[in-house]
Amino acid sequence: MKNISKKAVKKLATGSLKVNGGKYSVLTFSVILTTVLFSSLFTVMGSLLSEFRDSSMGQYNYLDPAAALVCAAALVIFMFSGYLIIYNIFDLNIISDMKEYGLLKTIGTTGKQIRSMVKQRAKRICIIAIPAGLAIGCGIGGWLLPMIGRFINTVGVGKGHVHMSIWIILFTVVFSYITVVISSTRPCRMAAKISPVEAERFTGRLDKKGKPKRKTILVVLSLTLSLVMLNSAHTIINSFSTEAFAEDFIAADFCVQDALLDNAGARDKNVNAVDDAFFAGLAEQEGVEKTGNLYLHHGDHVFPQATWSGIERYFFSDETVKMQIETFYADGGYSVNQYIKELRDKRSMEGNTYGIGELVAEKLNDIRTMDGTSQIDWKKFSSGDYVLAERWQYASDGFLDIVSAGDKVEIEGREYTVYALVDIPMVIEYPVYAPIECNLILPEDEYLKVYGECSPMRTLIDVSDDKEQAFEKWISSYTGETALSYISKQSVTEDNRSFGELFATAGVLISVILGMIGVMNFGNTMIASIISRSRELAMLEAVGMTAKQQKRSLIKEGLRYFTYTSVLTVLLSAILNVTAVKTFVNELPMFTWHFSLSALMVCLPVILGVVLAIPALAYKKLRRRSVVDRLRTE
Repeated sequence: MKNISKKAVKKLATGSLKVNGGKYSVLTFSVILTTVLFSSLFTVMGSLLSEFRDSSMGQYNYLDPAAALVCAAALVIFMFSGYLIIYNIFDLNIISDMKEYGLLKTIGTTGKQIRSMVKQRAKRICIIAIPAGLAIGCGIGGWLLPMIGRFINTVGVGKGHVHMSIWIILFTVVFSYITVVISSTRPCRMAAKISPVEAERFTGRLDKKGKPKRKTILVVLSLTLSLVMLNSAHTIINSFSTEAFAEDFIAADFCVQDALLDNAGARDKNVNAVDDAFFAGLAEQEGVEKTGNLYLHHGDHVFPQATWSGIERYFFSDETVKMQIETFYADGGYSVNQYIKELRDKRSMEGNTYGIGELVAEKLNDIRTMDGTSQIDWKKFSSGDYVLAERWQYASDGFLDIVSAGDKVEIEGREYTVYALVDIPMVIEYPVYAPIECNLILPEDEYLKVYGECSPMRTLIDVSDDKEQAFEKWISSYTGETALSYISKQSVTEDNRSFGELFATAGVLISVILGMIGVMNFGNTMIASIISRSRELAMLEAVGMTAKQQKRSLIKEGLRYFTYTSVLTVLLSAILNVTAVKTFVNELPMFTWHFSLSALMVCLPVILGVVLAIPALAYKKLRRRSVVDRLRTE
């Protein structure tokens, strides 16, 4: 028999889409949902990445590996979710069209042509669905960006704005199309291989009990994924506290500095930003109790021979230090010993020299003075003969001493004695670190003598409680019109609250989309099962089985999916809660982890309602056709 032409194949594919528009609209909607997931993710990622890009150097200043890992994980989850729904619905549509493919084979259509027909349908669905999903997803990404932008360190003037590019559109289109191709490959192959006789008798891949084979795991996974993510998001949100940890993020009532100082993406930071104009305005404010300045100068520190010998003996002999040098400095045959020898020849190390006022000295941590006390005697320290040395931090709670209290060091040719070893609070120190550096601290007056008159990097301010609100209003207005920014307990609390809202919004949004995918998978599986078994159901009805009994049987099948989903969801949510979620939450100071499955207690009854409703509604629609009609045509 002569094969049909390529033109005929294309017409058949187009005609089938028009005739079966309602059926294929579900598949179209599933592709739209998948594209929404990809486009919202790529819009956020692309816009943030453009903020990290230095316009003058054409290079990326900073990209947090953890953020990149989170984005990669989100991409894998979204692609898997898209695959679950598209594959399932595509497979069900192929099954329902199997008799059509059998008839086409009887008139000479080859397996290759049927494969081409199915691919044509997929392409036409993509032409409609992908642009629609792209537009919706970009809108969602643009809505989320201002919230995300508040917590991402970037330098662009359009921080938190959408930066669309051809690459964002291309990545979205490619990933969505690849997902459709992967999802349709197996159903397409099945349609191409089936013989006309098999197609005529085909009622779907059902087991002995009449239930679709291999569908249970896909439906259960799809429903479980959305519920596990929703519960995890709820646990994170529930662990959030807006004020409990605000004190850990402030060193004083108010801290003023350049707006880009703590921006990880800024290349040139202004370390002399708190100028005379600010101090003039500050002098007019009521309730100011104390102020303290923090100055910074970066350069090399020279050490006398006796001090350097101790540094080599105790600091550079430590395995942690050697590992750090090997990781960051020893490259291309450049060894740890060569690095240390170069420093030995100059007896110097790079580092910062800080100048601090008395209020800043009160905020220092882990103080160990040469007198054996844990408090700095400001009068003694500010005499001009002493410096403080910051301990070298190699981990979140790991410290090593570079020098010891009582050692001699040199700053700009003048010798000082190390009065104490200290730790500068992270919220006020210079936010740029070298892998190996030695930081020394001078009292404010001595610092200005050594380096000349200059403006502070930061200024700490303590205000009386009754004037704090009025002062916050003034400083917020002042910094809003200048290049300065400020940190206070209220600003940190508001940022924490916004951070929690961001988690809530993103978590719920993703969970809702994944939940829709799960429900659609369940609904299509149940409907396909009922359609595939319609002749069987009609025969049972003809021999006396009532509609109520049939409906009860179908509902039991839905309850089977619900039972599997409930057990798997509770187990996975509990395991994830005490492992990944707990670890993530404990890394965030504004969160306190609390085990919770309360989101499941709310959502599972809703899923149960859907599980009971869909089979009942599908069966009701099926029974609109008479028993005779179903027996004759199926």
